[in-house]
Amino acid sequence: MSIAARIYSLLGDCERRRLFMEQKDRRAQSLLNLMQELLDDASLDLGEFRSPITTALVQLSRNSALCPERLIIKDMAIKTSLPVAYGRYGDIYQGEFGGRLVAVKMMRGCAYDTDEAARLVKAFTKEAVQWAQLSSPFLLPFYDVYAMTTPADRLCLISPWMKNGNLMQYVNKAPQADRVYLLSDIAWGLNCLHSFDPPVIHGDLKGPNSLITDDHRACVADFGLCILAQNSAIQITMTNSSNDRGTFYWMAPELINDEEECVCKNCAMDVYAFGCVCYEAG
Repeated sequence: MSIAARIYSLLGDCERRRLFMEQKDRRAQSLLNLMQELLDDASLDLGEFRSPITTALVQLSRNSALCPERLIIKDMAIKTSLPVAYGRYGDIYQGEFGGRLVAVKMMRGCAYDTDEAARLVKAFTKEAVQWAQLSSPFLLPFYDVYAMTTPADRLCLISPWMKNGNLMQYVNKAPQADRVYLLSDIAWGLNCLHSFDPPVIHGDLKGPNSLITDDHRACVADFGLCILAQNSAIQITMTNSSNDRGTFYWMAPELINDEEECVCKNCAMDVYAFGCVCYEAG
């Protein structure tokens, strides 16, 4: 039996799956490295195993607050002393890596050994691992994770620097821009997420989370609230708190009215948010 098949079989058993997801430190790191290597190997046809392995990779990363070592870089320079933009879990700085400008999403500082610090680390590692699995011209590319040690220990997510800013900044500066053209790019990005195996629900689509490339095309960004839809034979629970339901003005009515903490998001909620983006850009 192949390694992928063994992992699939293990995840199919409730008790063994629970033990798998509770791994920490070196054991969790080895499992994360193995699963990422399987997903990266283009020579492997994982077939039905790809979806549950991807889901298991994301959840184990979140539970253990670790990333596959392939995603981590050692050295990078932060060029700005103040953030140039702000996100839900981190602030955006300009950096330089490999001779090119990059955007650095830096985890916000908070007191160590607190529940908030642990939550932020888990949110960052989950976002990094999930984002790293996605690839499309209509999605913001993911480069690496940088573990900053000075002046403080913080995780950073590295992506290309988009000098044209987000959708709303761009259309305000260039009112002649073809909004339909840009919105079609965002629609393609959303389609790429929903066509992924397993489907990815963005969860926070809005104008400020759509960036404009150097080629004046739009791409979907900010995957901090993304979740994997549960369409695989092996179900792994992924819940979101009431604070992780997106941004109010772009939220589907069922999200606003749902008083339960466990929210079952679906692709239709992203489509509703896309309609709001169309209205926003108009």
